[in-house]
Amino acid sequence: MHHPVGPTPRVVEIDALRGLALFGILMVNIWFFADSSTVAGGPDTTTTPMADLIVRFLVATFFEGKFYLLFSLLFGYGFVVLQGAGGQDPLRPVRRRLGFLAVLGVLHGVLLFYGDILLTYALAGALLVATRGIPVRRALGVAVAITSGVAILFIGAAVLLLVIGADGTSSATGTALPLTGGPGAALAVNAATYGIILPSVVLFQGPLALAAFYAGSAFAGSGVLRPDPPSEVVLRRVAFLILPVGLGVSALQAYLSLWAEGEAAALLATGLSVAASPLVTLGYASLLLLLVRTRAGGLLTGILAPAGRLSLSNYLGQSVLLCILFTGYGFGFMDKVPPTAVPGIVVVIFTAQSAVSRLVLATGRTGPFEQALRWFVHRPGRRPGT
Repeated sequence: MHHPVGPTPRVVEIDALRGLALFGILMVNIWFFADSSTVAGGPDTTTTPMADLIVRFLVATFFEGKFYLLFSLLFGYGFVVLQGAGGQDPLRPVRRRLGFLAVLGVLHGVLLFYGDILLTYALAGALLVATRGIPVRRALGVAVAITSGVAILFIGAAVLLLVIGADGTSSATGTALPLTGGPGAALAVNAATYGIILPSVVLFQGPLALAAFYAGSAFAGSGVLRPDPPSEVVLRRVAFLILPVGLGVSALQAYLSLWAEGEAAALLATGLSVAASPLVTLGYASLLLLLVRTRAGGLLTGILAPAGRLSLSNYLGQSVLLCILFTGYGFGFMDKVPPTAVPGIVVVIFTAQSAVSRLVLATGRTGPFEQALRWFVHRPGRRPGT
């Protein structure tokens, strides 16, 4: 059985990993604001310029499906750490944190971004709490079983469609979103879309996030990073052996998603993404842990770690900024920015968030949502009879 980790000084590598996850999440989420075709299954490859398609291909290969898993892994890791700060009731801060995230997630999904992940985290976290006593090895086994099961389900469905000859044209998951018709229209469309896609987010991303939660809690219970970081040999094996395999499968998935036609191709692409993303996620984490041990790694850590320490405020802040840039809440630039320029906007936004985070932390303060979460988690409970 894994045991809660007691309070210790912050581990800068964990903050850097959270910052990396935030950068990757921003690189994926921005397309739902910048390009209205994203929710409908992606751009039309017959009319979209090849340079734009290459950008989408690279984003799908290197980013999609990877970084919310990294964030989920760290969430599960923090679950074990947080239990050690709960005093006589180690689950009290965990339950309050999940309740706070659930409410915040609904507000975020309705008001800002229909692709919110916080409510899904809260629901999956509740299952993690309910099964908290399982041993480390079993937790890892459950993580592998959930991920493998979801991947096999989608790949098996694709094969079945091909065998029975029922493979038709892939159906769109949505239509272009008129998020630029003014604040009221943007709010109405976003809220309606949130209600439509919430079940699919919970039922698809929820199990995969839960699997990453189990893996992260197992890593924390095994003492990975706290107190001992993985050896360089282990990190190199993961970064240089497992990561290329994961990226190769991800490239195939990205190709199928963009250029292949038919329902079977769409299902196969999803299954390949589910199978490859954990490999890429672990590879990215290992590569970053190797880089932070070098001289150049200090600069990288200095950029990523401040943003990672204020991860909740920065995650929500990204949605605010994207709404202002691309929707009717602000400038309404949706479908007006060339796809080749979108990654540059991501770099600018994240660099600004890192700089602001560093300034906030230098004053001894924390982010607004971290402060609210801390107050809610650690506020005294009501006395009986009051």
